Amino acid sequence: MTRFALMNARVIDGLSPSPLAGTSVLVEDGRIAAVGNGGAFGDDVVRIDATGKTVLPGLIDAHIHLAQWGQNLLENRARTVPYLVARTVASMRQVLNAGCTGVRDCGGLDAGLRDAVAEGLIDGPRIATSVTIISPTDGLIDPVTAQGISSPTLASIPSPVADGPDAVRAKVREVIRAGADFVKIATSGGVSSPRVHPRRQLFSPAEVLAAVDEAHTAGVRVACHAIGGPGLQMAIEAGVDSVEHGALLDDRCIEAMAARSTWLVPTLAVYRWHETLGDESRRTRAAEISEPHRAGLRKAREAGVPIAMGSDAGGYGLDFSLELELLVEAGFTPMEALQTGTLGSARCVGWADETGSLQPGKAADLLVVDGDPSSDITVIRSPDNIEAVFRNGNLVAGSAASRYEVGR
Repeated sequence: MTRFALMNARVIDGLSPSPLAGTSVLVEDGRIAAVGNGGAFGDDVVRIDATGKTVLPGLIDAHIHLAQWGQNLLENRARTVPYLVARTVASMRQVLNAGCTGVRDCGGLDAGLRDAVAEGLIDGPRIATSVTIISPTDGLIDPVTAQGISSPTLASIPSPVADGPDAVRAKVREVIRAGADFVKIATSGGVSSPRVHPRRQLFSPAEVLAAVDEAHTAGVRVACHAIGGPGLQMAIEAGVDSVEHGALLDDRCIEAMAARSTWLVPTLAVYRWHETLGDESRRTRAAEISEPHRAGLRKAREAGVPIAMGSDAGGYGLDFSLELELLVEAGFTPMEALQTGTLGSARCVGWADETGSLQPGKAADLLVVDGDPSSDITVIRSPDNIEAVFRNGNLVAGSAASRYEVGR
């Protein structure tokens, strides 16, 4: 049995309102065994001095895209599939190095890559994948170009298009057969969809109800891309489990989400990237919704809508932890942002019994950080400050990983 302890650290457990000073974390066989006084851990424990460091749960990005190419091969026609897979593996390693020990991939990631991580064949965070995004003809992810050419998807990823309640129900079954951990649908346009305005409704109420009913019958959650307008309200009323983006929330939507405990994943970071790095159309649309987005997030939070951290990273690189800084900019304290990005995201994804907080019995997914992110959220954004990353108690990354090796 492997037993080690991170000793005398500043511990952010994901639950307490403030850090626990001079606290130790005991790990046994990949699980957290105790959090508290290290002197009570016994003599057969490998003790690793973490004085002056912060130990916290691994971060969980509840909305990321590690392999968007999987659902649009035409845009990547200059690259072979093995090359694109290798690039995805490198992306997994990159987010792991930055302290992300869990992700919910919201479109494009083949379930086989998730399984390869789970089996230890490749390094990466724990993964939940939607495989693709279901939307109608002329919807958010319709693969047909203006020239009438339909982009193929990776063979293991179903076509994203479905029209009519029966076809939507069948598509949900197909996506689950392909290995999806949850189903993602799109009920409005987006900032990055030039043909479809962010407020335009996609799908009919009957189609959305069919998607939600079929997914819930199969025991999987439904995440819904929705910016605002009738498509957003329709999705909430249909019972989706999370709203992705929600950049144009109104009072009626907020009230309904609070009543149903519908999760909001605001993805502030992607709109910052659209506004600063996007083409003219994206910059214009993102600038228009920027302030309403922050205002809606604040009102949703005050109303009791549960919030998870998701960056929508992928299209502009993988700087997922910018989302934490933008949550603070929107009015969260650093501690609240960290709790949103750990236990909040774990609850949204459905992992709260396994990870997201430092509690006995949970997986030892944790970070050792040089600095105090509970007082300065920016310290967590530099990989140099992520000294050690543990997944299931195994040391998998970190700028000072050699200091935290057990048995050295």
